[in-house]
Amino acid sequence: MDKNKKILIGKMAAVLLVIPALMYAFAEGPEVRKTGAPGDSTCASCHLGTAGTGNVQIAWAGGSSYTPGGAKQSVTVTITDPAARVYGFQLTARQKGSDDYKSGAAGSFTPPDASIFVLCDDGSERDRLPGKICPAQFPVEFIEHSAPRTTGVFTFDWTPPTTDIGNVRFYAAGNAANGNGQNTGDKIYTKVLELTPAEAVAPQKPAIRATQPVLQAFSGAPGLSAGTWLEIYGTNLSTTTREWAGSDFQGNQAPTQLEGVKVNINNKAAFVRYISPTQINVQAPDDDSTGPVRVEVVNANGTSDPVIVDKTKVSPALLTTPSFNVGGKQYLAALFPDFVTFVGRSGLIAGVPFRPAKPGETIIVFAVGCGATTPASPAGQFFSDARPLASPVQVQFGGTVAAASAFLAANSVGLCQFNVTVPDVADGDIRINATVDGAATGQTLFTTIQR
Repeated sequence: MDKNKKILIGKMAAVLLVIPALMYAFAEGPEVRKTGAPGDSTCASCHLGTAGTGNVQIAWAGGSSYTPGGAKQSVTVTITDPAARVYGFQLTARQKGSDDYKSGAAGSFTPPDASIFVLCDDGSERDRLPGKICPAQFPVEFIEHSAPRTTGVFTFDWTPPTTDIGNVRFYAAGNAANGNGQNTGDKIYTKVLELTPAEAVAPQKPAIRATQPVLQAFSGAPGLSAGTWLEIYGTNLSTTTREWAGSDFQGNQAPTQLEGVKVNINNKAAFVRYISPTQINVQAPDDDSTGPVRVEVVNANGTSDPVIVDKTKVSPALLTTPSFNVGGKQYLAALFPDFVTFVGRSGLIAGVPFRPAKPGETIIVFAVGCGATTPASPAGQFFSDARPLASPVQVQFGGTVAAASAFLAANSVGLCQFNVTVPDVADGDIRINATVDGAATGQTLFTTIQR
């Protein structure tokens, strides 16, 4: 199994994505350089048709200018044609006056979902590359449809260049297709939108928010202990968004920075799993101290003002997710040993396999904030063996104590696993509680029992 597939199991959610299968010429979007920009051809080279009465328009949320170093904003490409049945597009952003394929890149695109994607100038899909950036020798980006739409409106984000590079032009080619499954009878329209640079935005140092700045994973409540997983919220935390990958690890050691973004907890480096402008997810480092500690974010623009968080020996939290809140009850995201089927009444969440648990069955419960193991498992590392927790664990169904074994899951970073035998309790939804070393999770969670 690939290493980065073994690492921390995150919050689980059921996502069903249904994309109609539409088979047209270049249904998945054209090759690069079909925008009509200098040095590019247009889609008219592959879609053959007579002149049409429609058009393509480009709308940039920033108006007629861009702010160097400014935040990303939306771009909307709208294609109209009275005879069209389906639509597609390709757009690029270039420094005005540049037609060299190795230069002229201007800013970066962010697709909203899988229906739109970004290609580099060598034809590779940017978001499948390490770091989600185009290689230095092919920096120009092209954003386009991955499947044609029955409406001609495509919206995505563009982040301006960090410095003033002069005027920037968006070049777009829109395809108003007749949907005949061939490349004949389609209409290709082009458009250019030119933006002038506004006053540059001075880099802002990261800022952790004042209210609920640091929350524990799984519970979403304040909490901090050595080795637990945390979510840090604020602004200007990072200029990019990404999770760690296997290439970020050194052996079995997790990274303490991504793209230059770091987090210090009580002056010790945390292990960074996810970064974005408004949220960072980290594993807290090993540290025996308890009580008030400082948490700060560091990036290329400086160090945030610290926030003070109360640190305890353990801070257990059981795995759940907002999508498991059904009918006003928050259900535990427990699994059967097949690691496919969740514990709960059948049909609890559409498209997700559920069944109730029976007394005597074993269910799998994941947790964070469980403290030390025997033998020791240093924070930021994963191990091939499961390591028992050093502190006692108790799991209760209502008021009935269940037999449970507790350990750090193999091949994971900071993820605890409880193998719990369901006790002889009444059928129905029943509250499930857990403590580690006597410390309760503080969560109100339910699971479902049915003989």
